[in-house]
Amino acid sequence: MMLIVCQAGAQRRNDEIRVRAKPFEPIILETSSRFDVDPYLLWTIAYLESAFNPRAISYKDGKPCGFGLMQFTESTATKYRLRNPYDPEQAIDAAARYVKALTRRFGGRFDLVLAAYNSGEGTVEAFQSGKTLTLSNGKVINPRSIKTGGIPPYKETQAYVARGTLIYRRLSLRQNSSTTNALRINSKTQRSQLSIYVTTDQMSNRQFQNGSKASQRQKALSIYPN
Repeated sequence: MMLIVCQAGAQRRNDEIRVRAKPFEPIILETSSRFDVDPYLLWTIAYLESAFNPRAISYKDGKPCGFGLMQFTESTATKYRLRNPYDPEQAIDAAARYVKALTRRFGGRFDLVLAAYNSGEGTVEAFQSGKTLTLSNGKVINPRSIKTGGIPPYKETQAYVARGTLIYRRLSLRQNSSTTNALRINSKTQRSQLSIYVTTDQMSNRQFQNGSKASQRQKALSIYPN
């Protein structure tokens, strides 16, 4: 009985997220095309960061630290000239530019892009190279010079990458199964919508390069992540 209740609750939450995602999918599509990044990756990050809540605020040590749909910190928002993180179009635009930069920085490694979005690119590089990093606030990253290949040994980041990889794989799996996908194109608005019904898969870790996958994506993304 408890399992059935939990499954029902998870399904309701997934349905709610799917409804919330729809208004932002055309923006994700247009922005990803403009900056030549993978729209599935932007969708995945929006899901992980805020569950498509443009008014979301996250806290650390009792203080607000992440804002809006894409959960920008103040420093990253300043770097990418994001004036209003609560404006979905501005937030997705800045996130696309950030993701493009991370993709180049980490050689197209999807897992490291996710890890860097969650914990910071300097942190990922510290654990990728096995070097210690001291931040401007005095915090020391990787004091023992551990070399992990890039994914920091933080439970939050590891869970973030694992969850994001699962969601992205499911999107990609359904995209590749073109015989079971339905693409509906509205010629008046020149927007497309792809409904994806999720199954699990056994895909291994992958890489992507700027433009090599983004231009192949079908347009707009709705999933039921479990």
